[in-house]
This record gives sequence, structure tokens and C-alpha cells, in this order.
Amino acid sequence: MKIIIPTIGTRGDVQPYIALALGLQAAGHTVTLATHPCMRGLVEGYAVGFAPMGPDIDIGLEAAVIRGRSPHWMIGFMRVMKFSFAMLEGAHAELLELCRDVDLVIVSHTAAGSIEADQLGKPTVSVTLMPQAIAVNDPNEPFLKRSLMKIAGAGMGMMMTRPLDKIRKRVGVAPMGPTGITSPRLNLIPLSPKVSPPDARWEGRHRMTGYWYSPSPKSWEAPADLQAFLAAGDAPVVVSLGAMALSGEDALEAAQISLAAMEGAGVRAIIQGWDAQMEQLPIPATVFHAGSVPHDWLLARASGLVHHGGFGTTAAGFRAGIPALVIPHIIDQFIWGQKVAELGVGPQPIARTKLTIANMTDALRQMQSAEMRGKAAALGTAIRNEPDGVLEAVRLIEEIGGGLG
Repeated sequence: MKIIIPTIGTRGDVQPYIALALGLQAAGHTVTLATHPCMRGLVEGYAVGFAPMGPDIDIGLEAAVIRGRSPHWMIGFMRVMKFSFAMLEGAHAELLELCRDVDLVIVSHTAAGSIEADQLGKPTVSVTLMPQAIAVNDPNEPFLKRSLMKIAGAGMGMMMTRPLDKIRKRVGVAPMGPTGITSPRLNLIPLSPKVSPPDARWEGRHRMTGYWYSPSPKSWEAPADLQAFLAAGDAPVVVSLGAMALSGEDALEAAQISLAAMEGAGVRAIIQGWDAQMEQLPIPATVFHAGSVPHDWLLARASGLVHHGGFGTTAAGFRAGIPALVIPHIIDQFIWGQKVAELGVGPQPIARTKLTIANMTDALRQMQSAEMRGKAAALGTAIRNEPDGVLEAVRLIEEIGGGLG
């Protein structure tokens, strides 16, 4: 099959689809991953087919600026959503052309590809990264819970369905049906059942596959100074806040808090991000400031992980079998931060607005406990021993392939 996977967003919104594309290519399919022009090097570094889509901007940086100028994280989130929908609409003409001669459109969690597939009558497979967003109808649920779910659903409708339907109307496509952006044929959930078991009330089209992990790019080699730092002492804690590390005027404070907390907890650290801010601060010998390093390589050599709660980084931490502290900034990150704590593989998440030297130091000390380390190691072993999530996704896509058309 000739397949296109469109997605927008930060590296975390692209990386899972690189893993899926690699699996589909290995199975003999022709795959193109369409995303921002600035992602070309990342995608082609894995030898995955690439097509530019939309403006040549770093959406992580742009979104960080928007959040930094917002008085509350929810307002910032809504502004980022509005910005993202504007980019989807702006990329419509390009994406429509890219979709014309494909056999299948894989609609990413960002909704990219859903409008174009419907306009061209192309079959779709969709991807959901948040199983909590899959609606279930259970009359046995308590009335209050059902009412709250309806309210939450209405809120999600305002944030997702209404803006997308406005775009659809402008380009001459009918409003979304009851399945929304999810495919009526197959909706893939790249999540481990060890982390979040599938809901027995889901429709049969919703299929949990296990996580999608991609290896390090074949051309990547660890820098000599990073290898020397790792060899010089105990395994470090990795601080990797992704695009959140770019967040406006509080980035310097967050970097200062992190450095002080690492010293207070007596741990070595590798800090990713905060490039401009780290240049302004004295960096002790126990801390290494790193650029982009593949998670599978780095976290296998780490003792813990501090991150923002993004889907991909959370998954990488689980697989590595190390305790994690989540510092959430926006909606889904709070959900994954709470999941880490529920599983006992990390302390309670600390929202960025509540982060202090004292509570971060305390959390880092908790991560050194034998109990938490043991639970994290056991979860990591269980996930690594699961069937390959990418292979399962490819199998399911090929299973419905004969009925596409």
C-alpha cells in the first residue's frame, strides 16, 4: 500500500509516527511522513519518506512563546490550540495534493489528514494517544459521573470538533460524524496494557497495540564528552522537559530550581534544553548540559528521569525502568503525571507553577528509594517483554487492507 502519515506539532508529535513508518516500510509498504519542513532532518535521519507540510517554523518554540504570554495555563492551551488549527487550515492545500494518490491516510492524534481524507474519499486508520478521550456509553455508570463525562465531552467538542468543522465548512467538506477524527475501520492506541488496560466497553475498532518505540538513528553516535561524563560517576538523572523547556520568561527560574534541587538531593544530572538559560548559569561538574540525544540510548544509562509528561517521554521512561518525576504544564501531561504516581514508579507530579527547590529536592530523594526503583524496574521489564507494538499495529493495518477502497 501507498500510505501517508500527516502530523503537526513538536518532536513528541512526530516521533511515534517515525516508529510506525519504519514498521510499515519494513513490511513492504511505501510510506510518507508529512510534517513541518524543520523536521526533515529528524525524519530522513531514520530513512523514512518525508514530505514538507505547512510553514517552516518550530512549533515547540512558537507554542512556548504563546504559553509564556498567557496569564493561565488553560488560556495558553486554548491559544496554542487555536494556533494549531490555523496551521492545519494553512496546510490544507498542500496536504490535499499529497493525499491524492495514496491508498491509505493514517490520521494522527493531531487531526492532520482527517479533512483531506474525507474530501478525497480516502480510507483512514486513526491514532489516539489518550485513551481517556475515547467515549464509552455505560448506563450502569452513576448519574453524576455520566453527567460529568458529558460536560467534559462538550468541552472537548468546543476545543476540537467545532474548530475542525469550521475548517471543513470553509473547504467544502461535510461536518464530522459521530466518530469524530477517529476511523470507523480502525483506531490504533499505541499504549501498553500494563500502563492503562483497554476498556471492555470500547467499540471493536479501538485496538491497543503496545507502545511504538523507534531505535536511535543509524547515523547517530554519542558525543565523546557525554560518554566521558557518564563514565565518571554514578548514573545520572536526566532532565528532559521537551518543548516545555522553552517556556518564556520562567525558563531561567526553572533551570535554577533544577540545578539547586539536583545539588540538594546529591545526584548527578544530564539536563536537556534551556540552552540560552544554561549559558547564564554556573554549571557544576556533576551536571552535563546536553543537546538532543535519543531516549533509548540515554535513558538506558540513567537512574531517573524528570520530564514534562509528554506521551513519548513518559513511554520512554516506563520502558527504561527508571523512576520519573513529571512536571506537567498542560492538560494531557497532568494525566500522565498522575499515572506515573498511581503506578508507584514516581512521586506525585509537581505542576510547573508549584515547583520549588524544596519540593523538587524531596521528589528526587523519593526517586532514590529502593521501593520506587524496584517498581519502576519491574514495569520496565514487563513492557520490554511485551510483543512489539509496531508489529501489532502493522498487522492490524494489513488485516483491514483488503477491505480498503
